[in-house]
Amino acid sequence: MKPFVKWAGGKRQILDRIKIFIDESKLDSGIQNPTYFEPFLGGGAVLISTAPKKACVNDLNSDLINAYKVIQSEKVFQLISLLKDYQNRYQNEDRDELYYETRGKDRINEWNRMTDVEKAARMIFLNRTCYNGLYRVNNQGQFNTPIGRYRNPLICDEQNLIELHEYLSKNKVKILNCSYEECISKAKAGDIIYVDPPYDYEDDDGFTKYQMSGFTFEDFVNLKKVCDRALKRGAYIIISNNATERIIKLFSDDAHYKIYVYDMNKFETLRSINCKGESRRTGSEVIFWGIPSLIPLPQANDISKVIRLAMADKELLQSKDKLKEFLGVTSERQVSYYLSALKFFGYINNGLEFTQHAESLRDDEKKISNDMRKQLTENEDIRFLLENDFDTEIKITMYLKTRFKKLSDSTANRRASTIKSWINWIKQFDLFEISQ
Repeated sequence: MKPFVKWAGGKRQILDRIKIFIDESKLDSGIQNPTYFEPFLGGGAVLISTAPKKACVNDLNSDLINAYKVIQSEKVFQLISLLKDYQNRYQNEDRDELYYETRGKDRINEWNRMTDVEKAARMIFLNRTCYNGLYRVNNQGQFNTPIGRYRNPLICDEQNLIELHEYLSKNKVKILNCSYEECISKAKAGDIIYVDPPYDYEDDDGFTKYQMSGFTFEDFVNLKKVCDRALKRGAYIIISNNATERIIKLFSDDAHYKIYVYDMNKFETLRSINCKGESRRTGSEVIFWGIPSLIPLPQANDISKVIRLAMADKELLQSKDKLKEFLGVTSERQVSYYLSALKFFGYINNGLEFTQHAESLRDDEKKISNDMRKQLTENEDIRFLLENDFDTEIKITMYLKTRFKKLSDSTANRRASTIKSWINWIKQFDLFEISQ
């Protein structure tokens, strides 16, 4: 079973790497069959390779999604018949005439009279015979890729289409044609989301025009915000892209994501579609892995130490011995608790450097205190505990055990002590003051 279309930016080259993150996310969640989400489906190499029993997949390309839905349905056999006809005509008629006549159908009234099966067959035929399998549209949304020079392309891969039909129809696979925001919003705790947006390039000349609107760096910024919200709901996030400086910077200050960059000398990938093969660019690949926090707060009981650490000299963060002395603790594990607290509030990144957000607050203890309280009262779990007067360790432990099924008794007890100290600290202040 393999993708039924050729698709720019296909994931077959890094498939094994992505599957590792999917498997690790499953192990971490403890859920045997989580729902797999893919908001930028494209050729579907990851979906098809992993074949999850439950999936919610999406693409903004309506032609592509129509083809997926036809293959999922019993209409797949009508589709196979039409593709066989295209295969025969391509071998026996004028290829250019057949191609451009078929391509032009979305420019005339006949398009509105075509069935979903006919549209799916047209889409697959054009994909198999156009230049490089490149799906590109003009400003009117009309397919405008020129014909490729193939002597004998496989237009109807009957056995593969039947295998795809068997998988898509016999498992719980929901196929959507909506925005990535809407698709991702459906993910719940324990679900796994693989995000493969159009690739970013530093000079903005990479191919991103899969749809009329294209995909810009500003779209990446919004995409991260949407993924962040899913992460807070307990979903696992896996994002792959070009390792451009600005994309890595977008995630580097966020401790909720682990960053993996694969050097181009060790792992080469073709990314930019260019008429001359030798002009195609290669680049490093980056994967961002977002892992939801098991519980809402790190184990750092003394809030005053967290605030002091947020205002400390930058060099201090790089020395465990100096940190032990500064915090008045005896073990590196205790140091890690307070560093985790700084990461929780977004004050340091994975490289133990202060973030831009922290730099805007570090000169004023009151600013840091207010920011910490505001973040905590916006946290779903802390707000619930505050509003329901869960202010004893016993009540908090019971809540944690109910809310987080994987939590051991000892861990729940330790974290309840921490959370109690943070809640008592918050209660010293007026909630109106915190919201300002």
